Amino acid sequence: MQKKVSDISLSAVIGFGISIFFAFRDGWSLQEFCWSAWLAGLFFSYTCAVVAPLQIILFARREATKLRDRVVQLERVSDNVLRAGMIVVALAIGGVSFYLYSYIFGFYGIFLSVFAEMEPQVFFGRNGFINSDFYTPVVYLLDRFWPMIVGVLVGNVGLFLDPDPWGKAVMPFKSNQIVRIHLMVVLMPFFTLAVWAVVGDRYHFPVIALLMALFYLIPERSKKESAPVG
Repeated sequence: MQKKVSDISLSAVIGFGISIFFAFRDGWSLQEFCWSAWLAGLFFSYTCAVVAPLQIILFARREATKLRDRVVQLERVSDNVLRAGMIVVALAIGGVSFYLYSYIFGFYGIFLSVFAEMEPQVFFGRNGFINSDFYTPVVYLLDRFWPMIVGVLVGNVGLFLDPDPWGKAVMPFKSNQIVRIHLMVVLMPFFTLAVWAVVGDRYHFPVIALLMALFYLIPERSKKESAPVG
């Protein structure tokens, strides 16, 4: 039979610690945290798009063997041709994924520039982001909010160590990270109002801490096989 197991991974706790430390040390505002989460989500997606083809290229022989076991018709294809074909397909998937994630997060950036405006307005204002090129704001954010990227990648290191490479390119759609980002967006105004009622204008860091805990520390739900009892 199967049972669901809930746990918080050590890597998630470490990722949370990295992000919360720098948010406190550098005095991030709530708007800055929103953009740092956007940046971290973008680089998490980029990492998936890069790791997937890289893993297929490095372990092409193993993946070719697994593919032959699944598709009997490939027995007639030589090893070199099959591995070359897999590498071409993997690179194509990685390239398309990279472009797709840039497009998706470009749309998210327009949304944030309306609801989380911050300086400089030329990059992160409602009339700024939509009229700027995509990568200049990314580089600007990267200089200050790189700890959020490190925290998210460390917190999800287990996903990148998964031996199956083919699903990694679309992992951002399958992982809980996207769900958590949407949940953060929904709960942010409620958290902000509740904390503001208690501490007033000093609400930024307490709200950021709550949202980071939501982002990193909600237990993962996974299914594991358990032996029958008796």
